[in-house]
Amino acid sequence: MFILMCALWLPACGPYDCTPENCADGCCSSFNECISFRSDSECGPNGSVCAPCAEGSVCRLDQHTCYVGVMRTYIQPRYATIADVDPDTGEDWDSDGSPPDVVVEMNCPSARERTRTEEDESWDPEWRSGGCQVITSNLLRYPLEISIFDNDAFTFDDEFGGISYQVTRADLNLGRIEISLPPIVKTLVFELSHNYAPQ
Repeated sequence: MFILMCALWLPACGPYDCTPENCADGCCSSFNECISFRSDSECGPNGSVCAPCAEGSVCRLDQHTCYVGVMRTYIQPRYATIADVDPDTGEDWDSDGSPPDVVVEMNCPSARERTRTEEDESWDPEWRSGGCQVITSNLLRYPLEISIFDNDAFTFDDEFGGISYQVTRADLNLGRIEISLPPIVKTLVFELSHNYAPQ
């Protein structure tokens, strides 16, 4: 039966060919696979053949071409969604019933000091500062240490959660990281932006 099906639909039974038509959002690897998330070892424009970048070069994710120089990534905590009340006690985060004063702190690989966002008094906090810039190869090698909490001026801070997160090539290509730290942090999103400079 299988032989008969292959005879009738021969193209479907043969080896898969990676072509510009079926790999319009990636490059074709030496294993005939469409690679959407580029890396220094597999870099190339959409629909082309992937090639490794030479030593001292990186794959520019905005152009999908090799670039002689260094890639740096800026990691910015962007927004979060926090549980309305403390799930352990059912009580409000603050004694007056106001939203929590949410802060994110990070230890970034090779960074000299811990970074910290400003407070945002909200169940859906947003931030535009408190990020860090890292050489991208270090970011792929060592994890980000992330903590998020309710900053209380007169009592102990309420820890919402923490994680040691290893950034991936997929994260870099997507330009964002989205995690959750149940049961308190429903969503925590980071924006990743890249810049390139000669060595």
